[in-house]
Formats: sequence, C-alpha cells, structure tokens
Amino acid sequence: RGSLLGDTLNQAMQELREQGKLQDEAMESINASFDSVTSDALASAGVLLKGENSALADWYGRTNIKIFGHLNMFRGVDNVWTLLITDAKLKVYPGSEQDISLDALKIIAMQKQ
Repeated sequence: RGSLLGDTLNQAMQELREQGKLQDEAMESINASFDSVTSDALASAGVLLKGENSALADWYGRTNIKIFGHLNMFRGVDNVWTLLITDAKLKVYPGSEQDISLDALKIIAMQKQ
C-alpha cells in the first residue's frame, strides 16, 4: 500500500469514512482486495508480457541495474521491503553508457510467493 496508487486509495477511503459513507469493515475488505490483486499482479509474468512491445521485449529479462549510494532506510514488513537510497547512481547493463544520478531513490520490493 506504500505506493502512489495505494496512498490515493487510502486517502479516498478516509474521506468517504469522514463523510459517513464508508464503514471500517468495508475499508478492511477493500484493503484486503487491493493487497490480493497487487500481489497477484506482481507474482505474474510482470508488467511487460513478451511480444507486447518488441523494443522492450529485447531489453526485458536481460538487463542488470547496479545501484550505488547511501542506504538511509531499510524496512521489511510482511515480505515487503522498502529501501531509501540517497545520492544514488544507477548503471544499466548492457546498453547505457551514461550513469543516472538521483538525489533520492525509493525501492519497494515484494517477495515472490
């Protein structure tokens, strides 16, 4: 739920709850459904299915990204890990000869079940 989509869903449900249009039980049910659907989507073949986009299909599954920087935060809860890296530098192999520099990089990862 620590994504833009999850945060937006929670904000919308909170507003409906404050207006008296949504009960706590319904919120729990919606959150459980969101978690289930998100988990199923992440456990599937991934966002890019082979054959959808030939330019990306060549890149998919054969690319490595090395991340350098300072690990400021690491949290693992229910097989979901959040890492916050500052002064991050990314190197993409093969392909990019140019490093990607970022002030901060947040990575949210989930263990495949």
